[in-house]
Formats: sequence, structure tokens, C-alpha cells
Amino acid sequence: MLHSRTQDIKPMKSQAKIFVAIIGLLTLFKCDQTPDKILYNGPAFVFIDTKEQVPLYENQKTPLKIPIKVSAAQPDNTQVTFEVVGDNVLINSDYKIQTSSPVEIIRAKYETSILVQPIDNNFVQPETRTITIRIKSVSNPKLGIQVVKEVQINLLDDDCAPTVPKVSLWVGNLTVSSPFSTETGTGEGGVGGICGGSLVVNSKLFGNDNPSSTMTVLMTQNPSSPTRGTASVIRFPVFGPDTPYQYEASGAYDETAKTITLNFTLTNPSDPAFVTRTGSNIITPK
Repeated sequence: MLHSRTQDIKPMKSQAKIFVAIIGLLTLFKCDQTPDKILYNGPAFVFIDTKEQVPLYENQKTPLKIPIKVSAAQPDNTQVTFEVVGDNVLINSDYKIQTSSPVEIIRAKYETSILVQPIDNNFVQPETRTITIRIKSVSNPKLGIQVVKEVQINLLDDDCAPTVPKVSLWVGNLTVSSPFSTETGTGEGGVGGICGGSLVVNSKLFGNDNPSSTMTVLMTQNPSSPTRGTASVIRFPVFGPDTPYQYEASGAYDETAKTITLNFTLTNPSDPAFVTRTGSNIITPK
């Protein structure tokens, strides 16, 4: 049985408070130091303000925004011409570019955007599909094209083999409840992506007073009931590699209810006096 809330969380709260106090001291120490100022005095330039590779699931409902920025606001409007190159994708079949080239950065402003909308389908497409957006030219001859001048968008399939759990239901923002509180979190496909049968969850599993944890939920479909199956977490150090608390769980998932229930056990092998905790984490899309 799960012990009372006060008994359960007090030892962890104490450890968390020590952890927070140490971080606070480090923060105060850093604040006492005056950081070096780094000023950029070179020529202004245009760039794509994103990582050089970004993922995009085909079932995303809102368009992906690719920010195009200028390093310094200009006195005149700036037109930025771009090109789109696809690999194993067809425009208007796999995706749409909702922004025409050139895009314009208004005078005295710093940015504009290119919008990419994926198109969902019901076909399993295991091949690698990419969309590359590349800056080609800028109307203002005083502006260079530097830093990130192109971005590769990896278009990811949300259609898996019928024997694979629909991990995509829990990709994105999540709600993670525990016996202590309900917190927000995030989920993404584990090894093999969303068709690999695992979900990586990052959240505070034991209330707001304790650190966030990252765990991998292994999901196995029930052959006689394909929308349901088992969910489990192999034992791991729940608050990071340097903490003594060990978390493991077993439970179930339900695609119709969009719920993952993990019945957890929390132990501390290094402390014989520590009382094992049990309870449930319930994960749902937010």
C-alpha cells in the first residue's frame, strides 16, 4: 500500500531541498561575477534561427515555423529569397509550403517566418524523407548570409505496423499525475522513433518539490486487444545518476483512453532504513 503523503515525500523533500539550496548557492556565486560583454561589430547578416536539422511528424496539425532573422534591424524592408528541395517527398502530397518566396523582413524589425505544413496519410513510409529550406539571396547587398543558411526538416511517419503501439498519441506535451501532485511533461519516441515501441518521458514524477526525471516507457501490444497493452519501466536512478533512489514500474496503456498507467516502486538500496514507496504515475496527452 502507498504510505501517507507526509510519510512518503518527506525524505525526498529533504533531499530535494538540499539539492535546491546547493543550486541556489551556485547561482548566487555566479551572479556575483560580472560576465564579459561580447559585442558584435561586424557586418549585419541574415540567417535561419533554428538547428540545422529539425523533426516534423506528418500528423502535426499546426505548421512548422522556420524563423528567418537579421542580426541588426535595417532602415529598409529586406526581401529574402529561399528554395525548397525535397528528398523522397512530394510537395502538396507530403507537405505544403505556406509561405511564398521571397519573404520580407519589415524595416526596423528583426524577423519573419517560413511555414511548412505536413500532410498526414495512412501509409507506412519507413524511408528517410527530408525537406531542405535554403536561403538563396538577400535584396540588401549590405547583408550577408551567414551562420545557419539552410535547415533540413526530417518528415517523420506517424503510421506504424499494426503490431506496434501508437506511441505518437503521447508525443508532445503531457500531463503526469502522481500520489503527490499533477505535473506537466513531454514525450517523444524512443529508440526507433515513434514506431519503436517506446516513449521517452521527461517530467517531475514525485511532485513539484522534487527534480525532473527522464524515463523510457516500454510498450507491448496485446495481440487479442490491439489498442491496449503492457507498459513498463526498467529500474533506473530516478533523480539522476548520482542519486540513490531507484524507480521501476509495470502497468498498461490504452490508446482509446490515451492513458498510460505505471504502478511504480521506489527504493533506496543504499539506505536500509528507507521505506519502499509504491504508487502510480498516470500519463495522458495535455
